[in-house]
Amino acid sequence: MHTNVQLARNADLAEWLHLNGVPLKRVGQWWHPKDTDSLRIQGNKWFHNSKGTGGNAIDYLMMYHGFSFQEANHQLLNTVVKENSGVKEKNLKDIAFTKVFDCANINLHCDQRRTLAYLIKTRGIEPKLVVSQIQDGNLFEESLTGNVLFPMKDKFGNTVGSEVAGTFNFNGARFKGVKSGSDLNYGFAIGERDSPKYILFFESAVDLLSFITISQKKAKSLKSCLLVSMAGLRHSVIKNTLHLFGQGNTVPVLCSDNDAAGSYFNTRIRSIYAHAIVKSPLQNFKDWNEQLLNLYPVNS
Repeated sequence: MHTNVQLARNADLAEWLHLNGVPLKRVGQWWHPKDTDSLRIQGNKWFHNSKGTGGNAIDYLMMYHGFSFQEANHQLLNTVVKENSGVKEKNLKDIAFTKVFDCANINLHCDQRRTLAYLIKTRGIEPKLVVSQIQDGNLFEESLTGNVLFPMKDKFGNTVGSEVAGTFNFNGARFKGVKSGSDLNYGFAIGERDSPKYILFFESAVDLLSFITISQKKAKSLKSCLLVSMAGLRHSVIKNTLHLFGQGNTVPVLCSDNDAAGSYFNTRIRSIYAHAIVKSPLQNFKDWNEQLLNLYPVNS
């Protein structure tokens, strides 16, 4: 009989990644995390060709998502293994986002110490801003992973998804994504929802909070602005947000990263919304958090 550890080690890695909102692409019999062709996944096995490493499902969660052995074991048992109990076959394509997001499925920490440490000490976000968002029910911490959850809410204030930022750092990488079942027409948002003059769109919630912090340090008002994270580069978020909260004179502001993907996205969106404007980080910084940390160091 398989032990729980054996079951977790043998769990389907690609299925776990799909269920947790991690984008994958398929090449032949292999799955690859987006933009990482040298990392291959098949069943419970993974191989990183360029680094000469590999292992099973538990190894992967420990290596690339910063989980402890116990956390990785629990994650796999309570998602993939539990999901497939009593089921012989599943089509992976049908698994990706078939679930509807449900807050009741997420266990939360009450003290949110890791969230506070990560956003304030690591990312340099203004402490009062972080605390106010927690008090307003706009920031949460997942108890199992310690990840920060940025709720995505519809026009009625119902939470329909969540952006995720990992607080564990492993070899310079942190987990980023969205919770399984999230409605990808929405994004984490702060600001004026009643006929905003400007709607600013960011690639991540951390960049959004960084922009607010920079604006506060410069004493620049964001009154009449709605700030929205796309959790990537998603036209669906722009289209839906403008439909729900914009008016005829509302101006979309594209605040994406200083890179090729961001530049291409800005060009494409401006071909659809001619009145959209681009507001990028300073030229020598990739994104808004990098600009914040360089211009206003945490310990200064």
